[in-house]
Amino acid sequence: MARKNLKPVHMEPVHIDHLEKAPAVRNSKEMDFDSLEDFEKYIMDESWDNEFDNLNIHVKYLPPFIVNQTKGNEDKIKPQMNSLNKKFRRHLQHHVKRHLLPDINRMAGIDYDFSKDGEEKVANQYGTSSFYKWHFTDETNHGFDESEYNSRNHWKVEVAIESNSNNPWIDVTYKSVAANDGEISPADIA
Repeated sequence: MARKNLKPVHMEPVHIDHLEKAPAVRNSKEMDFDSLEDFEKYIMDESWDNEFDNLNIHVKYLPPFIVNQTKGNEDKIKPQMNSLNKKFRRHLQHHVKRHLLPDINRMAGIDYDFSKDGEEKVANQYGTSSFYKWHFTDETNHGFDESEYNSRNHWKVEVAIESNSNNPWIDVTYKSVAANDGEISPADIA
């Protein structure tokens, strides 16, 4: 019997309405990605595995507005396409607020309310290059009632976006950690 052509299964992100007890065994670990799609898929997979509160992942990618301008050809990247350019920073900020952070919310299945925690420009010690950084955090209840946290610890989410003055590549770090990391909660005792 001939084997039918199998198509990959596309899973939609699930929206988490109620918190379940944290998994007894944690499988998530620090991960690095080269594409935004893989980064978002990993967030979705870890949410499916109920490990959305313990992630430390990084992605380094070309932002979509640069890919569109260069039509996907990295040889067409111009020297001024970097964090020193105001237009680049404006487009990057638009990409972060309108696409990256909402996509993280959608893939995680949680209503994160990211607030801008800071913005800084840091030069290296020789003054030959600089980094532009944006920090976003969410330390709220993520759309859950306080009673939901009886079975699970509170957690906070930090997103750091970094762009440098040498090239248009963006480095994003997404961390979600238990807010009382290292402390014993009443749920752990019971």
